[in-house]
Amino acid sequence: RPDPADVDTPMSRNIVMLANAGPKPWDTRIFHKEARSLKTAGHAVTLIIPHSEDYTQDGVQVLHVPLPRKGWEQLVRCPWNIFRLALKQPKDSVFHLHDSELLIAGLALKLFGRKVVYDAHEDTPLQISYQHWIPAIVKPFYTLFYRILEKLAGWWFDAIIVAEPVIAKYFPSNKVTLIRNFPIAGSFSRQPDEAQRQNYLTYIGLLSKARGLMEMLEGHRLAAQQTDVTLVLGGKFAPASLEQELLPRARVDFRSWLSYDQMIDTLYRSRIGIIIPHPIERYLTNYPVKLFEYMAAGIPVIAARDGESSKFVSEAGAGILVDPLKPEEVSAAIHTLMTDRAAAVAMGERGRRLIFEKYNWEREAATLAALYKKI
Repeated sequence: RPDPADVDTPMSRNIVMLANAGPKPWDTRIFHKEARSLKTAGHAVTLIIPHSEDYTQDGVQVLHVPLPRKGWEQLVRCPWNIFRLALKQPKDSVFHLHDSELLIAGLALKLFGRKVVYDAHEDTPLQISYQHWIPAIVKPFYTLFYRILEKLAGWWFDAIIVAEPVIAKYFPSNKVTLIRNFPIAGSFSRQPDEAQRQNYLTYIGLLSKARGLMEMLEGHRLAAQQTDVTLVLGGKFAPASLEQELLPRARVDFRSWLSYDQMIDTLYRSRIGIIIPHPIERYLTNYPVKLFEYMAAGIPVIAARDGESSKFVSEAGAGILVDPLKPEEVSAAIHTLMTDRAAAVAMGERGRRLIFEKYNWEREAATLAALYKKI
């Protein structure tokens, strides 16, 4: 007789996650949060993604399609290959889409009678308006195209997950479940040790002018004239030409793309986290996950005073809010947090407490599990 532990319970499902995110299958939200949480909840989880090989990690099976060699392949060939491989998976699977480029594949899967969930990480129509690589004359038509795709997805898909409340406006309210991108508290269970921290002012994320890169560099330059502080940057430049334009003349510790564990280790060694995007619609409404990871690591944050994310900093008294367009305010905040260590440590402790008590992935994972139970 089979061991009862090896028999799927009535609530277990085959969940096939589809992502078009390039060569990094260990995306924090896709893999570390959702895939692993669903696996822990008793589901069989498969991830189909552009990569170099098939393998299994933490019980999640990774199936690969060829990596794109050119930009258009990311938008056309990869989704087609992902769709073809998805059709080979068990018909009773739930297909969980993570990228807007896969919406057409999702609609096609519905035509083949599959259950489909769309996980909208960002406001796609708004994102398009800020993409530097899309010709201006094309953007209105491209935006309309995705609005239509998302409207069809809202009507036809079995469920819609949104990472931020503002995204819900594009979809029928009876289909939407809000699952926010808060940090995994368990990943930050190690108690911060002030003796191990270095004078790091750290930013991890996409490195672009719209995300306040120039103001960070200038604010750090001004602060470094009177305070011992090193600016640590982790991420990739957008556009890539910014790296050669800025790094040769900037005094920073550039660490390129960091793995999840490397990111956590860097934050535990830092004294301040900074995230100061420009006050444009795209950033006024979003919840930047790095802000919450800074707080989880127990470091005070320097954040933009406008927008939704500032409310979390204010709720805990977890840092200093500044005008992101004024480097002198950024510099003053850096100086304050580096010199008044008692106040900075207290801010970090309050932010960490808020994450562990209220804004963590463990709570969001329960919502995700409940959604799949309903499906």
